Parts: sequence; structure tokens; C-alpha cells
Amino acid sequence: MSDYKNDDFVYVDPENKQVLGLVEWDKQGNAIPKYKPEKKQDNGEEETKNSAPRFRKRKKQAYPWGSYGCVKKMYKLAGKDAAEESTMTVDEAIGKAVEEPYWD
Repeated sequence: MSDYKNDDFVYVDPENKQVLGLVEWDKQGNAIPKYKPEKKQDNGEEETKNSAPRFRKRKKQAYPWGSYGCVKKMYKLAGKDAAEESTMTVDEAIGKAVEEPYWD
């Protein structure tokens, strides 16, 4: 079980499928973004013909956030709940459908 309630707002890392922590708020009531660490390129790599030198800085990417209940379903954090499989055969299902039009 998790430490979070469904109403808690949390940051999530969708790549690793884990919750990073509760959302922090500023004085105006806005969420403070939690930025992803920048990936540094190795200096030993040679540039290819198609790659041009980068003149602009990359935009910092922030982790998505939302209520734990929604984030859990959207990014499948808790794992999918196993649905109960019916052990009814096709013949039994057809017979029951003929007897009762609406059945579980």
C-alpha cells in the first residue's frame, strides 16, 4: 500500500513509474515545478554530420503532477488490478443468456 491518499497532489516520474513526493505550493497557491535533472552529453562523443551545434539552451522539463488517484491510474503506478476471469463455458453462457436477457 502507498503512503498517499487519493486526494493528495503528488509529483510523478512516468519513466520510472514512481511518485517523487507531495506537490509544494507557493504563496499565491500555484504549484512549484519540480524539474527533471539535465542529461549531460559526453564530451568524448563526436558530432555527426547532421547534428548542428546547439545555440539555444534546452527548456527545463518539469515532472507532471496531479492527484494521486488520477496519476495512479494514468501512469499505472500501483499495477493493474487483476480482473476476475469468468470460469463459465460458452455453452453455459448461451444457456443463461437465453433464460435471462440481463445477467452478470
